[in-house]
Amino acid sequence: MPNCQSIHLKALDSADLGRLRAILKVISCEADEPLRGPAMQRIAVLLIGLYRHGVTDHDKLLSVGRLALAQKAPGVAAAIVTGARRTKGAMAGS
Repeated sequence: MPNCQSIHLKALDSADLGRLRAILKVISCEADEPLRGPAMQRIAVLLIGLYRHGVTDHDKLLSVGRLALAQKAPGVAAAIVTGARRTKGAMAGS
C-alpha cells in the first residue's frame, strides 16, 4: 500500500484533471470570476491538493472550493489540506 507521501507526489492523469477542471469551472461561473484569475488559481491548487490526499468526491470538492472562495483567506486552504491529511492518516492507522 502506498504511503501518504507517495500519494501526494502522484501525477494526476487527464481524467483526474478533467474532473477537477469541471469543478473549477462551476465555481468560476457561480462567482463570476475569471477561470485563469488569481482566485481560481488558489482554488485549483486547493482542489489538486485535496484530490491527491484522497478527497475525490465531486460534491465534497465543490463544497470546499466554494467555501474557500467565500472565505478568501489564505489560511483556509492550508487548514483544509491539513485536515485531509489527518483524516487520511487516521484511516491508515485503523
